[in-house]
Amino acid sequence: MLTARRLNTYVCVLSLLLVILVQQVVAWGWLSDLDESAGNTAKKLRASQDIFSVTVMFGLRGIILTVCLPVLGWLSWKRKSWVPIAGFVLVLLFETGIAGALKIAIGRIFPYQFDDFFYSMLVNVDEKAFPSGHAANSVALWGYMAWYFTCAGTIARRIAVSAVVVASCTVVVSSWLIRTHWPTDLIAGCIIGCIALLGVIGLYTALGLNPEARIHHSPKVHRETADAQ
Repeated sequence: MLTARRLNTYVCVLSLLLVILVQQVVAWGWLSDLDESAGNTAKKLRASQDIFSVTVMFGLRGIILTVCLPVLGWLSWKRKSWVPIAGFVLVLLFETGIAGALKIAIGRIFPYQFDDFFYSMLVNVDEKAFPSGHAANSVALWGYMAWYFTCAGTIARRIAVSAVVVASCTVVVSSWLIRTHWPTDLIAGCIIGCIALLGVIGLYTALGLNPEARIHHSPKVHRETADAQ
């Protein structure tokens, strides 16, 4: 189970990495040079738009909501509790808010625009490439489903986490190949998704709404109560 100390450590490290990425993008550091090289490589590869334009949709918010909301809505109705769907909505609002604020503040152009002379002269034009919303969605929203429906240390959790990792990597690679995002956009999106997910897990744990907290701690509480009696 995720402890408070581990949660704080993970969030601090991820936040620091996000700050470094923002600095590199704004100041055109060495990571931006790698972005340009990666964009040129993707252009030379000429990946199939028909294939990777479909696989990148694993991170499309509309598709994720279409799959997840009915499941969580049914579970909330069955349990007569807002907890399952509310956590999903909180993760969605959290990651969308952070990603949206950075998109507006930084205004980075997309890789497919970089070939255009006009756009290359307007690097600060109000575009919204950084960070990638698709990457953030895949990590945060699919990650919430994997966390809420499985327990730590189980085979189901390992399978669910592996599926989230595969889906997120698919989104990242697909978006890079079809040149809709720079690598740093995609890495930043994944980091934001992790921060949003960890934030909600921490909130639910603090409020006693974490399913794992109830599962793991209730037997211990019962034993302590029995010993006291």
